[in-house]
Amino acid sequence: MAIMTRMRDNMPVILIGLVIIFIITIVFEWGMDYLGMSRTSDTIGVIEGKKISYQEFSELVRQQAEQYKQQSKQEPDENTFRQIREQVWNNLVTQALLDIETKRAGITVTDQEVIDWVRGENPPQFLVQQFTDSTGQFRRDAYEGALNDPRNKEIWVQVEQALRQQRLAEKMQSYVFSSIRVSYGEMLDRFVDQNVKANIQYAFFDPNKYFSDENVTVTDDDLRKEYNESAEDFKMPATRKLKYVLFSDQPSGKDSQDVYNEITSILTQATSGIDFLELQQNYSETSPQPAFFKHGELTREKEDAIFSAKTGSVVGPVLDYEGYHVFKVLEEKKGNDTYVKARHILLNAATPEQEAAAKKLAGELIARARNGEDFASLARRYSTEPGASSSGGDLGWFGKGRMVKEFETAAMSGRPGQVVGPVKTQFGIHVIKVEGRDSRELKVATITIPLKASTRSRDEAFQRAQDFAYVAKKGNFENEAQSLGLHVQETPDFQKGTMVPGLGFFESVNKFAFKNDVGDISDAYQANNGYAIVKIVDVKKEGVRPFDEVKESLKPRVIRKKKIEQIKPTVLEKYSSLGEQGDINALTADPNVSVQTTGEFSVGGFIPTIGREYAVAGVAKTGEIGKVLPPVEGQRGYYIVKILDRSTVDTAAFNLQKSMLSTQMLQEKKQRVLTQWLEKLKESADIEDNRELFFR
Repeated sequence: MAIMTRMRDNMPVILIGLVIIFIITIVFEWGMDYLGMSRTSDTIGVIEGKKISYQEFSELVRQQAEQYKQQSKQEPDENTFRQIREQVWNNLVTQALLDIETKRAGITVTDQEVIDWVRGENPPQFLVQQFTDSTGQFRRDAYEGALNDPRNKEIWVQVEQALRQQRLAEKMQSYVFSSIRVSYGEMLDRFVDQNVKANIQYAFFDPNKYFSDENVTVTDDDLRKEYNESAEDFKMPATRKLKYVLFSDQPSGKDSQDVYNEITSILTQATSGIDFLELQQNYSETSPQPAFFKHGELTREKEDAIFSAKTGSVVGPVLDYEGYHVFKVLEEKKGNDTYVKARHILLNAATPEQEAAAKKLAGELIARARNGEDFASLARRYSTEPGASSSGGDLGWFGKGRMVKEFETAAMSGRPGQVVGPVKTQFGIHVIKVEGRDSRELKVATITIPLKASTRSRDEAFQRAQDFAYVAKKGNFENEAQSLGLHVQETPDFQKGTMVPGLGFFESVNKFAFKNDVGDISDAYQANNGYAIVKIVDVKKEGVRPFDEVKESLKPRVIRKKKIEQIKPTVLEKYSSLGEQGDINALTADPNVSVQTTGEFSVGGFIPTIGREYAVAGVAKTGEIGKVLPPVEGQRGYYIVKILDRSTVDTAAFNLQKSMLSTQMLQEKKQRVLTQWLEKLKESADIEDNRELFFR
């Protein structure tokens, strides 16, 4: 019963896990990760007529948040909650559409199928894990006992529902992929591309060497013809462009002060004798076990504070990008690695003249530093390293393998306080001051209070954004922003369903942009680092770019095609004079012809000295060895090719790799099919998303 009690207690997590397993099945076995009313109603969305209530959605979010907390050992922040809500919604959409398609296909799972699965020789893996002992053995007796115990009826009902859903997904997967096959020929072709090597000699006829652009006449009819033949190249997706004002929801000065006051209170308690680990459990959002740290494993702020403290002392408050910290140094031991703390001055030595001047200046700087001048000040004045003017050449602590060899040797051999140099490296001439040397490792316990915006600060930012939206809609967006001293920014064009440049990937902003028209102004929407009010300033509908818009870009294409067409008679004449048994080198009599040998390459890959010319690769793959082959037209011009050598197909190796190739190519086909199938489902589905009315 202990196992079943644990399962009952963990059932929400187990069910979440099964949902995740289902999605993972889609992601990895199916081939991809497919993401993609008034407030008086409690309906958060409608998917093909199926209403999703706020209560249902919130419970799923709560469960996912609880799982996140158990896995990460910390509370999810606002950004994490947004990601969880997005994941839950996408999972609901995917699941609803799959349910509809499953019913449409007539796919069912009978009670007997579930019974046979659970009671068969190979029960579901997650159940096997629950009844596996410390030696790794599946306890079949305990499993059967739990199945037959009437007290477990409720939990088995939940398990049955989850298993039924999993089996439905597996059957749907088989249905979607039922017609996908990988033929013997496809596998062999892939094997040849990857494993057969060729070496070719070729003559390249560059039309640009025979004809100048000025000698090619291009008419409007030519351009129009190219436009009509290449219309696919000029397809234009629907795009939008926005102006926006951003109201920051980052921590305020008051938030920072509140966190500082809290961490200071913790520090006072720790220094008064209260057990540090107990304080950690009470106050820290994360409670990592005390651990040993070496130099270079902590942020600069933490390292400076901890390694300058004595064993047993409490250190803090320390502020870095994670927030405020208080530490207790519990233990010290001597490590196997030595670390050095150093500053340096870098002098440019790109030319012999610069190197001589740098060495002379380095000598002067060494003398001045040894005579007591402040090394950091010298670095700020003379060092050419970016950032030296603010850092004073400070490199912090580093060990072996972190710096180039010459620099490392000089720094690691120096004594604390010693000025070393000049040292020449690939970067220039260095003058080094060794400021510390240490091999200690410290065991540290940590209490961290993240620096994040309070609910009050976020609410105030949201309210300011909503207030601006109100006045902007009544008046003029730009003028109202200017009168309030707000910075108006503008996005480049972006497409539906993509990230909004400057604002991030927030579906509500994207959806507003594509549901409304030029001049429309939004309410406050969540964006990166705050709340945004957006105004639509440009709308481009899906279609083909107009001829007049692309006319100029068509000219180089037409000119290239005409040049290749004009050079063709010359190439055919050269080939005819050469014959199949001729010497390609004879073509160098024409100074416009380039003759080269590629060296060995895979026939399905990049061709040395040529690049990716698929026409040439095709000839190299199938052409007759030792003969001069008929001309082939490539992207840049014409080629006359002679295959000097080509390896044979290793049938034994192919037979060994067939299974792997089949699996790989089948997975690739599944990815393509699933992508198209799910995209089609979602595009044609009737989906109403009202989340922005409930969350911000």
